[in-house]
Amino acid sequence: MQRPWQLYPSDPAPLDFIEEVKRLHSDAGAITAQLLWQRGYRDLQQVLPFLDWRYYESASPNEFPDMRVALERLQQAFDQQEKVAIWGDFDTDGVTATAVLWEGLKPVLGAQLVDFYIPNRQYDSHGLSRHGLEALQQKGVSLIITCDTGCTNAAEIAFARTLGIDVIVTDHHTLEQTSLGAVALINPRRLPCEHPLHHLSGVGLAYKFLEAVYAQWPEKTQGYALENLLDLVAIGLIADLVELRGECRYLAQRGLEQLGNRQTLRPGIVALLDSAARTMAQQREISFVLAPRLNAVSRVEGDVRPLITLLTTQDWSEARQLAQHIKKVNEERQRRQKEVAKIAHGKVAQLDLSTSRVILLTDDSWPLSLLGLVANEMVKTYGRPAILLQTNPETGMAAGSARSDGSVNLYEALHSQRHLLEGLGGHPYAVGFRLKMEHIPLLEPALNQFLAQQEGTASATSQPLGIDLEVTLDQLNERLLKELEVLAPFDATHHPPPRLLVRNVELTQLTNNSLRGSKTSRTYVSMMLKDPQGQHTFPAKWWDHEVGDCPKGRCDLVIELEQWQGFLSAVIKELRPSATNVIQAASFQFLMDYRDRPHEASAKGLRVETCPTSRESWRQWIQRAKREQQPLILAYSPPPEQDALKVWQEFLRLCQQASQQGTGLQREGLREHLGIEAVTLNYALNVLETLGVKVIQRGEEFCCEWPPQVKPSADTAVALEIFTAAIAEENFRRRYFAAATLPALQETH
Repeated sequence: MQRPWQLYPSDPAPLDFIEEVKRLHSDAGAITAQLLWQRGYRDLQQVLPFLDWRYYESASPNEFPDMRVALERLQQAFDQQEKVAIWGDFDTDGVTATAVLWEGLKPVLGAQLVDFYIPNRQYDSHGLSRHGLEALQQKGVSLIITCDTGCTNAAEIAFARTLGIDVIVTDHHTLEQTSLGAVALINPRRLPCEHPLHHLSGVGLAYKFLEAVYAQWPEKTQGYALENLLDLVAIGLIADLVELRGECRYLAQRGLEQLGNRQTLRPGIVALLDSAARTMAQQREISFVLAPRLNAVSRVEGDVRPLITLLTTQDWSEARQLAQHIKKVNEERQRRQKEVAKIAHGKVAQLDLSTSRVILLTDDSWPLSLLGLVANEMVKTYGRPAILLQTNPETGMAAGSARSDGSVNLYEALHSQRHLLEGLGGHPYAVGFRLKMEHIPLLEPALNQFLAQQEGTASATSQPLGIDLEVTLDQLNERLLKELEVLAPFDATHHPPPRLLVRNVELTQLTNNSLRGSKTSRTYVSMMLKDPQGQHTFPAKWWDHEVGDCPKGRCDLVIELEQWQGFLSAVIKELRPSATNVIQAASFQFLMDYRDRPHEASAKGLRVETCPTSRESWRQWIQRAKREQQPLILAYSPPPEQDALKVWQEFLRLCQQASQQGTGLQREGLREHLGIEAVTLNYALNVLETLGVKVIQRGEEFCCEWPPQVKPSADTAVALEIFTAAIAEENFRRRYFAAATLPALQETH
């Protein structure tokens, strides 16, 4: 079943806005301004830092919970001359994060930084392992700093403590509800979703950690510019497909500028890009050349230690030798992936996709390391989440990868079936997990039921292909490309590359081609597009297709513009015969109000299920809805008024109980139990401290040491008043967002 095409409704940008955008950037034009307007960037104070990182105010790394605790532990390592190691991960984000910490911590730690450890993908899964911890203990390591991994390894961290090893976790993956037990947990998901640091990947988080370290010990870091690492940061951010907004966009912009403007890059990056890239790495080169080659090493060989050498070496000869080997490894990865994909497509052909919201495929022979790549291919081809599992009849276990196009929170869906799984990790769009083979028949219907409840419909439908603008062939030129590139860098969900609609064109000079320089030869059709009058033509290519796939007669095309190795062309995303093609106008009902009956909110869109408590959080919802052209579904009930005294008494009771039992309290769990914001919880902790109670922060939890006698101090009344005022402010905000009219809410942002 073909997915529908939807052309976003025209909402013309005002002329004064267009003129202001043109003044902000020399390459910006009316189309640049129109796309900004359509995607919700309508405030020029937002547009300026969006276009130019020099106007962005970078967030402080000290805003991460536990950053202070991590720095204190690092100071202890300095004082006691402890040996320190880095624990990374084997994908591009994890490898670049490891390289960033390895190169960035050397000026600070010197000989105390003794090693880095990255699991071998052929034998290990992501995260900490007992045998790896034991290997580092043998080297005398007593402090490990993780990057891009660790936040689901409570058991391994507990084991590390028995070996005399403390662990500082820096990781961006989804948090578990249980206590981790690390010295510090630095995870952007502990921050509110609207926080500029919330979407950082592992390498971005590693860089922000170094920012805090360099600010803390400037005397140790003289002679090394932290900005030298931004090229690696950009590569990891783009490869990990994170939302490039806030700090992510800022860091990616800086790193891409560094990659593009320097006379020479890191020798390893130059060698990987080939001479054809002219030593300039932009987003497309990272996505289609660097990241696949870096990822291939773990998928085929397992051991990625040579990649850290490649990314950090200054020896050109060593870099060229390593790069040549990695290119050959990537060619082998492509060959194996093609074999798995062929089998997977054959299995899908036997399914009835009209009755399923998710594709779940299994095979005994599939290599686990390639399943994420093929699952992603399934998502793009069939327009729904895909799960591929490697089954092992001897052990009765299955393991694999799940991928989503962003329309479904796949981590949430799988987590809802946690009772069927043996292990789970990842984020909303990419998940890895294990389960017993006997549970596979139970998993698929359970996921379909969960997704049906989320979607509120009875039948499976593919996500529409959103189209940003309609253009004619004569508009496809270098000038348009420059206008579009003003908006770069792009990401897959929050800010995708603009999709353009070209109607009623003839496909001429059709030729089958293979991508040169690859043993696996990826195919594509090259062609010339001709308008109905025959006055204008434009080159195009259609990847992974052959001439026989091209329909006769005039066609409608959805394209993206690209310039690859000096040549401008259209990349066809989809094409259909004009005579039979139907293009919908994307209806955009801005707000859908179910506040008085949230249980009836079955429409598709962005569900707001918790009553907002600030204008900032509401503004973020509004902007996201406009960018993604989805309605906001107000599916929250009017919340009850909070009684400040009762909240305080319950908070005090829980803290006293935990103190008596010698246990800690989870900040996030406590906040949700009390129904208050994070800042209000901090005010409550401040009141405790004025009473003489010692509050000890331990990673994502805290514990309290009660004095023999609690006595109010001179500061208690003021602290309690601040806490009470915060509760009153939350009540006021909830009342407003629970009762405000839709026009008022539309104006609130």
